[in-house]
Amino acid sequence: MLAASDGEESRGDFVKALEIVTAALARGGEHPILHFKRAEHLMALRRRSEGFAAAERAVELGGSDTGLLNAVASIYIQSNDPGRAKPLVYRALERSPNDPTLLYRAALCHFYLNETAKADELLARLLEIAPGMGHAWHVRSQLATQQRDANHIAELRASLARPGLREIDEMLMSFSLAKELEDIGEFAESFRVLLRANDIKRGTLTYDVKSDVEAMQNVMRTYSAQAMHELRGGDETPGAIFIIGMPRTGTTLAERILGNHSAVASVGEAVDFPEEMTAAARAAHARLGLTDPNLLRASLQMDFGDLGRRYLAAVRQLAGGASYTIDKLPFNFRYAGLIRKALPKAAIVHLTRDPMDTCYAVFKTTFINAYHFSYRLEEIAEYYIAYRRMMDHWHAVMPGVILDVRYEDLVNDLPTQAQRLLQHCGLPWEDQVLDFHSSTKASTTASAMQVRKPIYKSSLQKWRSYAPALQPVLKRLAEAGLVDSDGNPLH
Repeated sequence: MLAASDGEESRGDFVKALEIVTAALARGGEHPILHFKRAEHLMALRRRSEGFAAAERAVELGGSDTGLLNAVASIYIQSNDPGRAKPLVYRALERSPNDPTLLYRAALCHFYLNETAKADELLARLLEIAPGMGHAWHVRSQLATQQRDANHIAELRASLARPGLREIDEMLMSFSLAKELEDIGEFAESFRVLLRANDIKRGTLTYDVKSDVEAMQNVMRTYSAQAMHELRGGDETPGAIFIIGMPRTGTTLAERILGNHSAVASVGEAVDFPEEMTAAARAAHARLGLTDPNLLRASLQMDFGDLGRRYLAAVRQLAGGASYTIDKLPFNFRYAGLIRKALPKAAIVHLTRDPMDTCYAVFKTTFINAYHFSYRLEEIAEYYIAYRRMMDHWHAVMPGVILDVRYEDLVNDLPTQAQRLLQHCGLPWEDQVLDFHSSTKASTTASAMQVRKPIYKSSLQKWRSYAPALQPVLKRLAEAGLVDSDGNPLH
């Protein structure tokens, strides 16, 4: 029965997989693994309240199984809830105290919850057992800004010199070493190591930036000014907030500011809108009997109101009853017009940052399963240009809808920019939004540590420390009219 369910899951038919598991439970009685599989399928279908209930039942029945505890904890972490994952991981650690995977999972929970001392303690213990575990090194290097007399550089170099190192571990440790070298001002050596890290990662990917650029151009052509004017029927429910832009531009900082408001809950970098949008476009495609495999034309015939309602139903299961929800998936910039049509009362906030700083910040970050353009300088430049053209398009076809917030303005004048953010989202002022760095709410993004600190300005113009190496980006952005020959933004 599980094999049949897994088969449907592998084909992407989570409805059928859920039916199989539910039938097995009805026929054969309760079993923890069946409840866990049911939880997985429900979460894939974004029926999260039911999924959490199934996960809890799995733990009630099989709470002595360390693998099950770890798997359920993973569901909670992926749902932006490491606080609920942590006790399950510790229950598993009681039975397997030296399991590297469990130690890493526990450290990750503490990291996301800003419990850095405990995270560091667990990672140090883990690396004594498994010194070549790249994921552990990667988190450990993020826990603090390293100092010349207090860092892990020698240990990282020793671990990188170990024979038989897996490619993924070399890649993650190289990103970690580059970060620590930058922390202590060794910029040339940092970039040399960073190039190696990006080369490894890029070599694992099948990717062509032209496909992304063409996809953005197709969306702009389809969602023209005329189409945006003619489309109607969205859900008028207020309260949805979308934070969009390039990654590493302050999107998490804006999320933390807004998320510290008493009426607001963040659902993190949820993929709900693009997934619900794709499902709605496929339904329209089937209803219209189209043979063109491109769903864009069909998407113009979507039920935008139903799309909005389905999205809200999904994310509010993660929001704990809050009347305002933040969806901080930067990638949603590609769908800003569709968000507007599905949810006319949604607030859309676009974070911008110095172009060269943005491109460098992307290059020095490893993303788990996203942003494949980010591992070659030339591809970053091409993607960035396409992104800017797309945002210009959205501003042109729906003027006044999107609030642009510059990262530089946020760090230079937080009170003014926080006020702009709240006003745009229809929220009354609360002083506590300025105290975002003290929040105990979890943060599970690449910027998890940065937003735990008070506002700092040390990352402004960071790219200039690497200016000679970043000339390919500078040249391409200058050709596109986005920066001058010295890298200063032109508009």
